Amino acid sequence: MHAVDDMTIFIRVVDRQGFSAAGRQLRMTTAVVSSRIAKLEQRLGVRLLNRTTRRVGPTEDGKIYYEHCRKVRAEIDAVEQTLAERRLHPAGALRVSVPVALGRRHIAPLIPLFLDAHPEIQVRLQVTDRVVDLVDEDVDVALRKGVLPSSAEIMRRIAPDLRVVCGAPDYFRRHGVPRVPEDLKEHNCLLLRFPGSKRYFWQFRDETGAVSNLPISGTMDSNSSDILVAWALQGQGLVMKSVWDLSDELESGALVTALQDHWPRGLSLQALMPARPQQPTKTRAFIDFLLKHFAKHPVTALTDPANLPRATAG
Repeated sequence: MHAVDDMTIFIRVVDRQGFSAAGRQLRMTTAVVSSRIAKLEQRLGVRLLNRTTRRVGPTEDGKIYYEHCRKVRAEIDAVEQTLAERRLHPAGALRVSVPVALGRRHIAPLIPLFLDAHPEIQVRLQVTDRVVDLVDEDVDVALRKGVLPSSAEIMRRIAPDLRVVCGAPDYFRRHGVPRVPEDLKEHNCLLLRFPGSKRYFWQFRDETGAVSNLPISGTMDSNSSDILVAWALQGQGLVMKSVWDLSDELESGALVTALQDHWPRGLSLQALMPARPQQPTKTRAFIDFLLKHFAKHPVTALTDPANLPRATAG
């Protein structure tokens, strides 16, 4: 194996803090990754990693080697990217990260169409409600919704979005309809929660238009947005989600909305990309494909609150 490949393996082990996680990303077995690192340490004559049962981290020598490996890898990537840009057709592995509901309902069905148009691209679709780190996890494009924090990543607006508070009609008949966000303290709010999650806050705008976080609570939470929707359909509580995640349920009236006057406005479905001097051809091709597909998507009509079903207490 080439020395540059050893560098790539070492970078992934440090970034992922373990042999198994690095192996999954590199599509290699844990044993192969461990063996390559051991041979690399033997060749260099230094110990690069501290190994414990909980995590793997670089030694002082490892930190020095890691920084140089990152520079070498970046220079190689830049050269390869320059050559790739000279090709007429986009090619290579495209790593895409999307939230669960958006991915299942709207993105996954499009991937075969995209590959029909670009057969030299291979799509690696990661479906998770966790906010991924584009650089650390080697993601080319991440689709995100709602109120996004400022970041150093490049954003492209794909389509309008609207986050709504909703529940089953039966829930509102039994528990009443909240009139202002503070009324949610008397309701069962279904929470998306996982390590590092901040979704125990829902965002609302005040009379000035400013958006603020409102702490919410409930008796049920999950790390799956699909499960939250299933609970809401069963009349167990309220969810606050994008209309892209609830289009079928809202159109059928299985879920109805509340607090329309307090939802944040001007939201978008955004494509996020790592900041680079020039985006790869494969990434630009995927963004162009999304823009064309979502330009007149039927779900965009649901971003107008006037087109959404409203809850009633009776």
